[in-house]
Amino acid sequence: MFFPKFFLCAGLGVLVAGCASKPQQFTGQLDQADKKYNSKECADIRLKALEYDDRVGSRVAIGLATGLLLGPFGLPIAASADASQNAEREAWNREIHLRCSSKPLPASLTPAKPNEPALRTD
Repeated sequence: MFFPKFFLCAGLGVLVAGCASKPQQFTGQLDQADKKYNSKECADIRLKALEYDDRVGSRVAIGLATGLLLGPFGLPIAASADASQNAEREAWNREIHLRCSSKPLPASLTPAKPNEPALRTD
């Protein structure tokens, strides 16, 4: 009985540790003294970031449904939904940084793959 709980806790810890910050939080970390911060491009992306929908309700519903219906076999499905959400947040944060900061792109925002998902602005 110890092992399933241990692996569940370890898996959740890995998921939480690898999460990108929400675009709304990322904009609050920007240097307002940067010359690019007051540009029109930066103002536009910051406004879109404020309107960003993290779809928490739908992700919780998917996680709960897969957990209840599929039991432990549903965990990879729920984890993949969170992984795609994390990739989308990273894409947003990367775009915000490029438009609002003169500093080099941090390693955490450098795409691991050349074909990262496109920024969803709807």
